[in-house]
Amino acid sequence: MNASTIARAAAHHRTPMISFLGKRAIPQNIDHTPRPHPQSPTGRLPSSFAEYRKNAQQHGPLAFQPSVRRGSIQPAAGEVFDRNELPKRFWRMTITPEEIEIIESGGAAAWA
Repeated sequence: MNASTIARAAAHHRTPMISFLGKRAIPQNIDHTPRPHPQSPTGRLPSSFAEYRKNAQQHGPLAFQPSVRRGSIQPAAGEVFDRNELPKRFWRMTITPEEIEIIESGGAAAWA
């Protein structure tokens, strides 16, 4: 680095681009009392957790539900769980060693 740049940098007062606001005070007028959500279907809070749990909706079967009522775990007609259950034309294509060599060489092996 040349000396003039170093001297100019030493003389220049650096001002950071970020501005710090300083210490913040906690507002005293915030209301923390529980309120129902504005989109609540009933518009009221449950009186207890047990009351809430009675009507709670869950994504999936609840633990106390017997497995017989949950239904079959087999796929419905036309559904499959694994790609290998489909006809062979839908399976992943296998890559041959020659294709791997072409890919690894960046295509140069295709013309050699």
